[in-house]
Amino acid sequence: MESKTPDVRECIPLVATNRMRIAGIQGVYGDPCGLDIVPVSLMDALRPEGLAKLSGKVILIDAGSVTPLFEVLGKFKAKIPDASIIVIGTDADDTYIECVIAAGARGFIASDALATEFRVALENVREGVIWAPRKVLSRMVAGEMRNRTRTERSGKIHFTPREDQIIRLLIQGHANREIGDTLGIDSVTVKAHIGRLMRKVGVVNRIELTMYALRKRASEGRASQLTGTR
Repeated sequence: MESKTPDVRECIPLVATNRMRIAGIQGVYGDPCGLDIVPVSLMDALRPEGLAKLSGKVILIDAGSVTPLFEVLGKFKAKIPDASIIVIGTDADDTYIECVIAAGARGFIASDALATEFRVALENVREGVIWAPRKVLSRMVAGEMRNRTRTERSGKIHFTPREDQIIRLLIQGHANREIGDTLGIDSVTVKAHIGRLMRKVGVVNRIELTMYALRKRASEGRASQLTGTR
């Protein structure tokens, strides 16, 4: 009789200390999403061997049991900048979430979020998309526009109709596969388009491209209001 090899489940590290919260996160997001959520202590995560294992991975951090959170985020950002951190928190207002993202997290999930939302957040963060309420992203863009003067290349940057479509979907928070499904192209082609867009705009990653597009849309929106156009 031919034996069947069991499916290997993806392991997602969870930095947390509270056993009840660990069990809750594993129960709500682990099995329903087909994941093994593996708890890791902060001390072990920040050891050289721990950092090597976490490099380039998605890492969950439970804000309810890891303190001080912003100091921890700073350490991870400095030691493993290629890691994609999703913070799981409770009762957070927009300002708090904005600070979490600014401190180095790629995403924020409320602890009462459903497994479906967690799955989508995980996929988007893997693609380099910041996962946070749209209102929070808008606030971050507005703050950056006030506090940072961006020197763009001389002349106006023009986008092709296809590039405009991709930028619009990026702003909406879609991953490459979702963009491809919407436009009827494969994800490899989407990735190539995004690479060309980054070179055209002069940014180094997808997040900066999305932020640039949000700034541009906000700027055009203000101009339309001033001229009375819609």
